[in-house]
Amino acid sequence: MGIFDHVLDIAQGNLTTADRRLDEIDDLLRAVADNPASGVRLDGPLAGWLVRHGGGGRMITVVFQPDLDARLIHISLIAFGGRNWLHEATGRRSFPD
Repeated sequence: MGIFDHVLDIAQGNLTTADRRLDEIDDLLRAVADNPASGVRLDGPLAGWLVRHGGGGRMITVVFQPDLDARLIHISLIAFGGRNWLHEATGRRSFPD
């Protein structure tokens, strides 16, 4: 399932709500891209990763790891309010080369 389908499902088929949520995700990802070193630094099994919240009520979470030298941002996940993002991100902290 793609992100659009997922968001539309969460919005219970309401296209206006889904479109607004996708715009909020885009805005948050743009903010991360504009300042990839900014965010709350995580520790424990997610040491080296950052988290930022945005959207209406700051209910969208993105967990990411910037590689400033390579000009890359690795995104572990994008989660919505109420989701246990900390548990989910712990299992997604590596990427193929």
